[in-house]
Amino acid sequence: MQLEQVTAEIRPRSDWEAVDLGLAMVRRDFWRCWLVWWLAMIVPVVLTGWLLWDYPGIWLFLFWWWKPAGSRMVLFEISRRLFGEKPVIADSLREIPGAWYRRFFYRFVWARLSPWLPVTLAVEDLERLRGKDYRLRSKQVTRRGEGAIMWVYFITDLVGCWVGFALLMIARLFVPDGQDSFWQSVQEAWNPEMPFEVPAMLLRVVGICVMIGVSLTDVFVTGAGFGIYINNRTWIEGWDVELAFKRLAKRLGKAAAVALGFMLFLQPALLSAAAADPAAEIRHVKADPDFKVHSVTERVPVANQSTNSWLERFFDWLAGLFHFGKSSGSGDVASLLGWLLIISIAAILLGLLGWLIWSNRLAFAFRLAGGDDVDRPKAARVVMGMAVTPESLPKDIPGTAWELWKQGQHQEALSLLYRGTISKVIEIGRVEIQESDTEGDCVNRVVAAGDSAHPAYFRGLTGAWTRLAYARLRPEDHEVESLCRAWPFVERSAP
Repeated sequence: MQLEQVTAEIRPRSDWEAVDLGLAMVRRDFWRCWLVWWLAMIVPVVLTGWLLWDYPGIWLFLFWWWKPAGSRMVLFEISRRLFGEKPVIADSLREIPGAWYRRFFYRFVWARLSPWLPVTLAVEDLERLRGKDYRLRSKQVTRRGEGAIMWVYFITDLVGCWVGFALLMIARLFVPDGQDSFWQSVQEAWNPEMPFEVPAMLLRVVGICVMIGVSLTDVFVTGAGFGIYINNRTWIEGWDVELAFKRLAKRLGKAAAVALGFMLFLQPALLSAAAADPAAEIRHVKADPDFKVHSVTERVPVANQSTNSWLERFFDWLAGLFHFGKSSGSGDVASLLGWLLIISIAAILLGLLGWLIWSNRLAFAFRLAGGDDVDRPKAARVVMGMAVTPESLPKDIPGTAWELWKQGQHQEALSLLYRGTISKVIEIGRVEIQESDTEGDCVNRVVAAGDSAHPAYFRGLTGAWTRLAYARLRPEDHEVESLCRAWPFVERSAP
């Protein structure tokens, strides 16, 4: 994976911005994505259609159940194009068997109904993780944006059905008068006394239209999931910082040495400027009248309006729907569409209720437990891909880190010191650091926790760690030795 060849702007985004990034990647190569989706699905769809021609409902259900095979092909296409590759049709054809048999039981049976499928597919197919590593990585990449992808994944199936019915209605409108014998025969075969016994031929046509609609929406929901996956990795691994440093190094080149010499020449002046108190400067700027906050409170009277009229119209409309099949011709179609609208609204409301319950699951767990054993969220075990549990750390953290530093294992030394510090601020400082937090998030949480978390020490250690991890700028020995000696949490052997 070469980040320098990425074809999209890599930066931390909000959840819905990440969804929009994935949708934009699909729009950019839509026809190619739709083609590879159908390359994976066309043979099973045609074969099952031939075998189940008299059972269109089962045919449509199997088509929906096998969607992940097409989603994997879309993920294959947009992931390679994001990093500068342009796979040819032969590459896509070679990938199709793997899209079907790779983790077949887990993907098509056990976890088929997972609402995080568009995101976790990338962990399966791109990172090729399995077992415990897969579960841990999936939790990391779904922690940010899980609500957005759940809504997108749920609503797109409803949208796919509506797109299918829209295609059917559009095709009906383009049929010239006098040549709609198929539609007339369907209406004649449709018994008004048994409106839900739809003729098989109509079900086949509706099923084909819905398949086309679902294929169109599934391409985009796969892109949305991949956008959230890329955004989570950007937050966790600092892709934007790495790219910024690489672009800076490439742009400066040989001029970096000249700039370094110039900075060394100006170092005394810079140190004297840095001696100024930044807090005093901030207070001076904020004291300016331009920064004064003004607020206006307005009271708006609420008029008492009668709701009887629109309630009566709404109940009259519902009563009309319950007389489905009493009319003929276009009335049947209008009543059917009305029922579909009610079903869609009910499904959306149920999805909203399920999402609210899932989002507040910790509160429910707290109440069920009586509130005695749960007083704060569970402590993070892995932060930015690094284990921070006490069991994963040595007893003498600063002493061990200094020994590693003297042996030339610089990154391992600072990583150990940084992990140990995060573990201690969680355990001793009671800082609620989340597994999805970045270095900046951790600093903000520690500063907000106050002196018990030793924010000054943590800020200095974070600066040394980020310079080494992302910019490959090794701190001086005396700076690391000072960090080890100043370890503020427990007694340890002096380095």
